[in-house]
Amino acid sequence: MTAGELSLLRPSAASTTLRVHLSAFTPSPPFWDIPSPSRWRSVTSGHAHASSLLSLGLLTAAGRAYSRSLRVAAVAAGCPPFPPDIAAVKAELHAGLALVQLRLGLPAAAAGNAARALALCPAHLEARYRRGVARAAMSDLEAAREDLVAVLRVQPGHAGARRELRRVRGAARERDARLARRLGRLFA
Repeated sequence: MTAGELSLLRPSAASTTLRVHLSAFTPSPPFWDIPSPSRWRSVTSGHAHASSLLSLGLLTAAGRAYSRSLRVAAVAAGCPPFPPDIAAVKAELHAGLALVQLRLGLPAAAAGNAARALALCPAHLEARYRRGVARAAMSDLEAAREDLVAVLRVQPGHAGARRELRRVRGAARERDARLARRLGRLFA
């Protein structure tokens, strides 16, 4: 509605009509004019919303929510270098988006977001694991092995990294065996 506009509303359960007349309208200030703590509340609430959508299995909606939160974080954070707390929030957002992209079958995008998370927070274990899984899905087996071994060095009991590393090593052995057979035929 705009200022001076008249609207008629009929609630679904009622038989009467309500008349609403908007006498004045005050637009919200641009996002960058809002004080910094309010902007960061928007980022953290967006992150919580995206995480809840992901836990419900709503992947596309979660991906949109993570992307929206990252855009808000870019405006709210300012120029790099970032303080550790801001870098950690942005790294969490990138890692969450990488997880969504992995589940949607977009390994190249997932690897890119996991790499951004690692650039912001090099010790982010889940981002390294997700980048390893994404690299394995893209058949970059050596790079995937490096990431997964790095995860296991820090957390030896990481079940997902162990399972994925076994799969990557098996795929590398199979690839090497195929190459050996082809070379054997070439020089036979």
